[in-house]
Amino acid sequence: MASQSSQWNNNTAFLLAATGSAVGLGNIWGFPYKAGENGGGLFVLLYIFFVITLGLPVFMAEVFIGKKGKSNPVTSIETLAKSSKSSSRWSIVGYGGILASLIIAGYYAVIAGFVINYGFISASGVEAGAAAAVYEAEKANFWEMTFWFSLFLFSSGFVVANGIDKGIDKAMRFLLPMLFVLVIAMVGYGAVAGDFAKGLDYLFSWKAEDFSAGTIQAAIGQAFFSMSIGMGTLMAFGSYMPSNQKVSKASAVVVTADTGVALLAGLAIFPLALGLGFSPNAGDTLVFVTMTEVFAQLGAAGQFIGPLFFFLLAVAAFSSMISILEPSVAFLSQKHSMTRMKATSYVVAFCFLLSLVSVAGHNVWNTLSVGALDNPFEAMKYFADDFLLLLVGTGMSIFVGWRLEKVIDADVMGIQNKFLMNLWVFILKWVSPIFLMVIWTLGNLQILFGIRFF
Repeated sequence: MASQSSQWNNNTAFLLAATGSAVGLGNIWGFPYKAGENGGGLFVLLYIFFVITLGLPVFMAEVFIGKKGKSNPVTSIETLAKSSKSSSRWSIVGYGGILASLIIAGYYAVIAGFVINYGFISASGVEAGAAAAVYEAEKANFWEMTFWFSLFLFSSGFVVANGIDKGIDKAMRFLLPMLFVLVIAMVGYGAVAGDFAKGLDYLFSWKAEDFSAGTIQAAIGQAFFSMSIGMGTLMAFGSYMPSNQKVSKASAVVVTADTGVALLAGLAIFPLALGLGFSPNAGDTLVFVTMTEVFAQLGAAGQFIGPLFFFLLAVAAFSSMISILEPSVAFLSQKHSMTRMKATSYVVAFCFLLSLVSVAGHNVWNTLSVGALDNPFEAMKYFADDFLLLLVGTGMSIFVGWRLEKVIDADVMGIQNKFLMNLWVFILKWVSPIFLMVIWTLGNLQILFGIRFF
């Protein structure tokens, strides 16, 4: 028997929790390196476009499902499917979100463990020119990587096990203000010590030669990943929303904060990297190699700024990881009547096993290709970020737009203007499903089979 969800104590709690979920490594690690890989300004402009036209409408749809269904992602969809006389098989969308969140947690913990480790490495000092060698050495050490991700994963699990008020809400009230102060401080330092003009130009200049289906998929995938769309997190957090909190207004606040932090992260990293002559298109090593080398060349100042930068990443990672674990914990505790402690233990144990696979993808299995993907770590990232999130997002769009049109409550949504409500439903019915599936198909053909149409 599924139990009903708890509720946030106030409206601010949802805003903090959803923002903490959205503002994470996806912004400060993922956004800059994907922008670097995909032409800088082209990627950024596409990212902002998709956040507004696709991300926000689907974000609102996911929160609406949770708020209206008042339970975990699977049960919420089952409840709404029943009230709209739709098939209970729509619950596969909820299961897909939970699966995506578990896989993401598996590799996310490993990256976060790296971040914590690098805070200590940068504090002890890295010799100029040695950053690449340090990265390879750290990546090759299976047991050290396991130690750091375990520390991060079990700490996150402890917060989640303590519930939404004593655990998640309490943690977010401390972490989020600290995160915003740190990212603004890093932007300020980048403006002073780096080449801010070059950073701005790189972030916002259009390079038409980099335009492809893969770039579009990367921009949409980053938007969905960064905003936690398709993971079930927003449905879980939406189910805890107070009855007087409006979905549209709360969603707009969270999405704006999330996009702002992503752009600020770019303004913190690219001026420093470009100002010291480093290429920003280093891929996912941008943070761990390029930025470590930047801090090494800053000398004594780097031993202060470096740890501050990695502490910022660690705070962002921790706030997001707490949220990533919540959908699975809510599912087990509500649908299968487990205590939160027991449910969290099962989820953390499963994520621990996935993280071991992710760690092995960096060292002992780093030459073990999975289809067209280089190793298990890359396969996990691809399957969750580029494959599942877009599918789940498409499923939610179709479900809300086509099956729940008659049960959509204007008061719950906070949209009294009929034109805006019809526009939102139209986007969910036609624009986002068609566009997402076209890009999903073209992007996967390019990534998996090398077939490129443009």
